[in-house]
Amino acid sequence: MRRISFLITSCLLTLAATAQETRTENWCSSDEHLQNMLHQNPDFAKERQAMEGFIQQFASHAKKNSGNKKVTIIIPVVVHNITHDGGKGYVSKTTIEGQLKTLNEDFNRLNADTSNTRPLFAPYAGSVDIEFRLAHIDPNGDCTEGIVRAESHYSFSTSTSMAENVKSVSQWPVTGTRAYFNIWVIDEIQSNGNTFVAGYAQFPGSNNNGTYGVVMANQSFGPGHRTLTHELGHCLNLYHTFNYGSCNSSNDQCGDTPTVYESKFDCDVNRNSCTNFEPFYGADVVDQFENYMSYANCQNMFTQQQVDRVNATLSNTNTNQGLAHLYTPTNLANTGVANPYGPVICTPIAEFSYDNKYVCEGDSITYTDASYNATPTSWNWTFNGGTPFSSTDSMPTIHYDTVGVYDVTHRPGTTAGTDVIIKPNLVTVSSLTAAYSGNLVDDFENATQFANDWIIEDPTGSQTWEHNSTAAVSGIQSVRIQNRLITIDNSKDLLISPSYDVSALPNKVMSFKVAYARKDTSSKDKLLVYWSTNCGKSWQLKKPLTAYGNLPTAPDQFSMFIPNASQWVEHSIDLSPIANETNVRFKFEFTSLGGNDIYLDDINVGNPVGIDENSPVLGSFNVFPNPTTGSARVSFELTEHVNVLSIQLKNSLGQQVSSIINGQSFEKGKYTLSIDEGRKVSKGIYFLEFRTDDQVQVRKLMIQ
Repeated sequence: MRRISFLITSCLLTLAATAQETRTENWCSSDEHLQNMLHQNPDFAKERQAMEGFIQQFASHAKKNSGNKKVTIIIPVVVHNITHDGGKGYVSKTTIEGQLKTLNEDFNRLNADTSNTRPLFAPYAGSVDIEFRLAHIDPNGDCTEGIVRAESHYSFSTSTSMAENVKSVSQWPVTGTRAYFNIWVIDEIQSNGNTFVAGYAQFPGSNNNGTYGVVMANQSFGPGHRTLTHELGHCLNLYHTFNYGSCNSSNDQCGDTPTVYESKFDCDVNRNSCTNFEPFYGADVVDQFENYMSYANCQNMFTQQQVDRVNATLSNTNTNQGLAHLYTPTNLANTGVANPYGPVICTPIAEFSYDNKYVCEGDSITYTDASYNATPTSWNWTFNGGTPFSSTDSMPTIHYDTVGVYDVTHRPGTTAGTDVIIKPNLVTVSSLTAAYSGNLVDDFENATQFANDWIIEDPTGSQTWEHNSTAAVSGIQSVRIQNRLITIDNSKDLLISPSYDVSALPNKVMSFKVAYARKDTSSKDKLLVYWSTNCGKSWQLKKPLTAYGNLPTAPDQFSMFIPNASQWVEHSIDLSPIANETNVRFKFEFTSLGGNDIYLDDINVGNPVGIDENSPVLGSFNVFPNPTTGSARVSFELTEHVNVLSIQLKNSLGQQVSSIINGQSFEKGKYTLSIDEGRKVSKGIYFLEFRTDDQVQVRKLMIQ
């Protein structure tokens, strides 16, 4: 099969500089997700009530038959691993299998830390007798290992509601002739923009099986992690032990889990947040932090009444409320998880990750096979522009010596067959010599130069950075994103500049002008500006602009935003920390979150901020036609008398090629001069430097 790939309830952790080392798991807002679903679907509350009635009836019956031998329930599982940024967030098959092993141990009370359950609660710990198995037959009836990989910007979400979009990228049916339990593993989820989310779950009874399952952040997924155990508990109708934050009743509908007033994350054996009589225990007892549905980091048990709730959900034959259809003999056979269950050899689906796609000439890139559906036993790579040109390794490192843009082809295989994936224009190799040296104002007046100089990344294939004449500061052209038309929240669009030799700049500063309006106060767009000193291999954030901060330049408006002359704001970045760098790029990263259009103009590198544009002396300055094969014209307007005016033609190294006007005085007025320097110099990019008594402006001139 030939494919072409175009690069196109939550657990909460506070983000902090040291959080990577001290992160606590199982902070969960599945309650928030549940409330969102109740708000969106009024019938959901009735379904939940009906399910609670079924659970209570089942639990009563379960007490009478507690001595009966249980049969292990098998659930077919598919893991959708969604990532972005070159596949750096892909998790290995070994990691996935290790996480399912932990999950099965926890639900069957085979976990190694059962001895840590305190004697008060140990007699009431229960086992669900369930096994989650990776599916071996996919919805089309083909061989699979129960793992799907895909790239999507949805893999990073700033809210749980936004993370729901990841389910549209890949999802297997929950009902039908082949039914599966879906788990999504993505790069990161946040809540309210500043809190890490380890995972969230959907309670049953939603009448929307297309979204049923668990969404996990890959940082909290793997062998030994308990977040999936906690979240899957929600999917099986278990509430938090501190549900509703009250001591007045059994908040989670389980009498053998003592009432807990609020969530805590440590394991204080003396904590008793609700000092009231517990009917099940016949006394006031301490909090049960061992419970998987708590937030503590020492979880190790479900109670028997929680097990009854899980079994009720598993036994319910209503496909909107229960999961009995998942483990029928027919479905187990159709999904490939029936006994005997063992390894399968399928044809792989080709995929790979890479540690970078922007490098300088002479650099290397490491590629890693990330194929799924099977574990490849052979690999055949082709690297246009790379050395070596081909490889049969699973993780080759390729050297790039020649400037250009290159494809990568990958063909993994097993004894069952091979697959191929081509990622066109994946690698950009840049020159070690900067494209521009000396002062430069890029006013985007030349569409050809913009197309040649700037790189646009549009992962979603939606609205992105575009050259336009709707509005501008100087001239008639600028760059914009029609953000109001974007329907995909959190989509990121990148605009990457050509390279500049900062060491040659007399003034170490970069400035740009932006115009942006929100739609309303709910708009959360942001523009982040970075620099890179290594051809884009790594980036440093230097200027964050947000819709709720310093990005808006005009009042909120819902209709199309077209800025007037007063609705542009100039921002500057001090380049002195990289004063000696000879190859610097800038990146403008716009994240769309419900706002209006954004415009960018006048990228000013090296000129002092505030005197390069809109001077009281210079009304306009343009050169045309541009590009030219010979002669061109320079037009400019002076708003007052100028004692000394110079116009010089310089090359890309900042060296003077010729002088058009050399220190003459000019009266107020409009002027047009003819030049024919194109007949005297070689083809290439040149710069017309306009210098008056107190200002400098520069325009690019391309000679073909």
